Amino acid sequence: MRLADSEGATYLTLTRLGRALGADPTALYRHFRNKDELLLAMGDQLMAEAVAGIEPGGSWVDTLRSAAWSMRRAYLARPALGAQSAARFTGGDAEMQLVHTITGELTKAGIEPEEAARHCRAFAEVVLGHIGITATLLSLSPEQQALDVAIGLRVYATPAQRPGTLRSASTHVATALEDENEVFRTVLETYLEGLRSRVSAAQHDR
Repeated sequence: MRLADSEGATYLTLTRLGRALGADPTALYRHFRNKDELLLAMGDQLMAEAVAGIEPGGSWVDTLRSAAWSMRRAYLARPALGAQSAARFTGGDAEMQLVHTITGELTKAGIEPEEAARHCRAFAEVVLGHIGITATLLSLSPEQQALDVAIGLRVYATPAQRPGTLRSASTHVATALEDENEVFRTVLETYLEGLRSRVSAAQHDR
């Protein structure tokens, strides 16, 4: 994980890992068949950190909200790895635990198990999709970040933001990340409100 943090997950190789461990790289193949299997295991570790941060709420909506923000914190703490892992299924214990937690909350809300499984998948893809975008931004070089933020500000800035405040893109990277959090909040709350409406409608029909 430290190598991925410092060099980026793209540049992590079993040879470099072996060198860092003081071991013959071929010995690593006893544990992982290839680099991709290693990256999936690392992705599941990110998921484990996310699961550990979930705080059960007073309602299923609160618990899903906590899960989403915990996932965001875990993946963005290691953006290079997070950018690669957000779009992958790990198949590991942590991913299975997250699925169990989310589907459990949805069935408690009154959603039938088969539909709960679909909504669990939808929830994960909505949340991780936006996390992957932010993680990719954080993985860019400072120059690329500045360019990306400049374009984003030019295209999406509100009228109140446009006058004089958009001096240098590099000075607005931190602000852009705050905006990313607000966009994430908007995406998440819109999804949760839609899901809550579906649950209420289903309960009314019954």
